[in-house]
Amino acid sequence: MRQRRLDSVTLEVVRGQLQGIVEEMGELVMRCGHTVFVKETQDFVVAIMTPDGEVAACSQQTGIWIAIGLAFDSVVKAGGSYEPGDVWITNDPEQSQGLVTHLPDTFCWRPIFHDGELICFVGAFVHCTDVGGLVPGSVAPRATSQFEEGIVMPVSRLVAGDEICTPILDIYLRNSRIPDKNRGDILAMLGTLRRAETRISHLLTKIDVPTFSDALLDVLEYAEDQAAEIIADVPDGDYTFWDYLEGDLIPGGRPVRLVLTLRVRDQSMTLDFTGTDPEVAAAYNIPTYGRDGHYLLVLGIVNYMRTVKPDIVYNSGLVRAVKVTAERGSILNPQPHAAAGARQATFFRVADVVLGALATARGDLVPAVGCGQGSIMLVSAPSLDGTTRLVSIAQPLVGGSGARQTDDGTEGVDFTTGFYRNIPAEVLETEVPVIVEQYGLRAGSGGPGRMRGGAGLAYALRFLTPATYITARGLERFEFQPWGRDGGHPGANGGAWLEHPAGEERYLGKIDLLEVPKGSVVRFDTAGGGGLGAPHERDPALVLRDVEDGLVPVEQAEQAYGVVVRDGKVDDQATQVRRRELAQQAPAVQP
Repeated sequence: MRQRRLDSVTLEVVRGQLQGIVEEMGELVMRCGHTVFVKETQDFVVAIMTPDGEVAACSQQTGIWIAIGLAFDSVVKAGGSYEPGDVWITNDPEQSQGLVTHLPDTFCWRPIFHDGELICFVGAFVHCTDVGGLVPGSVAPRATSQFEEGIVMPVSRLVAGDEICTPILDIYLRNSRIPDKNRGDILAMLGTLRRAETRISHLLTKIDVPTFSDALLDVLEYAEDQAAEIIADVPDGDYTFWDYLEGDLIPGGRPVRLVLTLRVRDQSMTLDFTGTDPEVAAAYNIPTYGRDGHYLLVLGIVNYMRTVKPDIVYNSGLVRAVKVTAERGSILNPQPHAAAGARQATFFRVADVVLGALATARGDLVPAVGCGQGSIMLVSAPSLDGTTRLVSIAQPLVGGSGARQTDDGTEGVDFTTGFYRNIPAEVLETEVPVIVEQYGLRAGSGGPGRMRGGAGLAYALRFLTPATYITARGLERFEFQPWGRDGGHPGANGGAWLEHPAGEERYLGKIDLLEVPKGSVVRFDTAGGGGLGAPHERDPALVLRDVEDGLVPVEQAEQAYGVVVRDGKVDDQATQVRRRELAQQAPAVQP
């Protein structure tokens, strides 16, 4: 490791102080936010950045885990001249050069001065539930350009001298279907940035500015050095993998191919997406602008690093050595103004192909793939008294994670989408006129294996008012199952159904915008994670436990695992016969 500017004790103390500040920032956004997507699901990020805009500290206890690789440098430069008490705002993908990747993500940042010297920035974003556009919630998978997705705020001074520039805020809010709730989320950000300034000022009563500035640089280099050590354990080479986005809502209906060649050389990595399909006339594009270490392309790498070293220093230094090749005009680097609202579906599939490439390089550490979905269901409905229209996120629809080398997958939570917190039924039912009829684990959905894939979810909502609409962006794995590894079977596909009040049921497939009749139920099944290892090698006692827990049906226990359960017990003799049959069969297809 390189020589640090500060001694190890001082660095660790200051690093702890910085981490404490961002954790408090996250708690404030969560507790002061107004929409359920902020206060419950916690779709926000808080961070401390260097004067150049590199993330030196970010919350790990609240918010979502995509701060690593956030590139504030373009917006920091676009802000121009900064003064104490400023806060700037944007949700513009083009001007931010890939910091913003869809319009609901609204970023604010505040310069921190000490004795007239700019010493750092503090920043945050929240996913604003509605910023205008074609549909409630602003994310329409069938949108063909950014101009259909809502208001675009260029880099603008929102606060000057600690006074809100009311015309700027009003322009933003008047383009939303829920201006009061958006106002609450924006004010939560402004409050947390002000609190961060107070905490940093207090820290500077204990250390001087040179020590503070050196600490920001040192923690980034510390993370960079730790990442280099982990990359060094991955054999040099080129590792190629590909997977597909399903094409239901894309013109032509053709699946979109995502290709990755992971190039490992001399303690550095290149994510080369050459061969990935072109951008699409639908909202699945990710405007990365080809940035190295882009936060929506490196999550799989960061997750791998945190698996190898759980206590690794967590900041953007981790991805300094991760380069990106994404051809201009591809779905991962589209032309300006490409539709991008549902880009999270592509983001999760990118994480899957990174996982697949890593599996060919370090298969001893990498799990099978998970559900590969983080769909966000949204409800727009009239209030019960008919006086207003309500808009709220209903639930992040995720599924099971892939099986691990030494353990089963996690039920109902994928590693890629694990930062989404659920919305309690009681909270949702106070926000919009619905009843949560079902919310539980889906039997038989986890991919069979020596280690079983995590179970997907079964979720159903009953709608109590007419003229109710739902969207469900990012539904995936309805066609292509989550793959298993080393003889493990894939997880079960997902699906969506509408049950009319009269009892008729129809399959919905992917949902763009759906009007739901009063009294009807919409039901979702999410995918399970892939299994790892041959299912007939699983301990029969574990299979019996899964049967007792309702995770594996008796029929699946016998057909896939070769464990015959009769009267609540394992029939040892019949199990031996069935397992010999399975051992003679060809293994499951592997990625």
